[in-house]
Amino acid sequence: MKAKYTFLIINAILFTGIVPVSSYAAKHIIQVSNFVFTPANIANVAVGDTIRWVWVSGSHTTTSTTIPSTATAWDQQMNSSSTSFEYKVSVAGNYNYVCTPHAAMGMDGSFMVTGVIPSLSVTPSNQTVTASAGNTSFTVFSNSDWTVSSNKTWCTATASGSGNGSINVVYEGNPLFTERIAEIAIHVSGLPSETVTVTQDGSTVSINEKTPHQIQIFPNPVSDQFTINTGELGTQSLNISLVDLSGRRMQTRNCSGSSEYRFDMGSAPEGIYFIRVTSTGENIVRRFIVTH
Repeated sequence: MKAKYTFLIINAILFTGIVPVSSYAAKHIIQVSNFVFTPANIANVAVGDTIRWVWVSGSHTTTSTTIPSTATAWDQQMNSSSTSFEYKVSVAGNYNYVCTPHAAMGMDGSFMVTGVIPSLSVTPSNQTVTASAGNTSFTVFSNSDWTVSSNKTWCTATASGSGNGSINVVYEGNPLFTERIAEIAIHVSGLPSETVTVTQDGSTVSINEKTPHQIQIFPNPVSDQFTINTGELGTQSLNISLVDLSGRRMQTRNCSGSSEYRFDMGSAPEGIYFIRVTSTGENIVRRFIVTH
């Protein structure tokens, strides 16, 4: 009885022509008998699947003829001494093969291979971070190669990856009082892009600031050039940055030895800008307007 059930199972496998080998790949069975491959044509092969020829009768070969240019060719005897041959598919495209001794009699076959259906998901959808410079990450789940792009210069990300992985994001400190958002787009060929965001908190003035007028900007509004008076900070070493509303640093200067510094905004578009003055224990942001 056990032998009978084994026989039935084997015949069912040969009849369907497909044996599942994992959740992602399949094994396709082709019988080789006198003057025919059965089935002669297979249309549902995926990259990663295996083609298995099984000898039944006669003396034949399975020999590739027209196949994708980057695929590996094969030429295998199929007879009572060589009863099976397996070929793992790694390239998408159309594959044609013959039995060399009986090709003129029409003993040929083919199979069509499609690429792996790409998949992509990214978590979490957003990372909220503090105003200080730092880094964060996202997790990618994919079976394909992927690339990454950011729509803000203050926020940069891992350029690319393959399969499951992670995206490392590095962000600059936020000089603005309001929060800002960067969009990180993850691209896989053939799929819509996945977009996640980095939301950065707005900056706050240091609690060490002594008076609201410690840093003075004049004139304000600015036409072309303006002067920064560092007030009680005096002549100590300072880092002074000019930043636009998007958070882009337009100018950065290390200053020391004076209490006044001159900047030129003649080529800047009209609008609202911020000046950020950083010293030991101090982080001060002031707003100014450019009007030409």
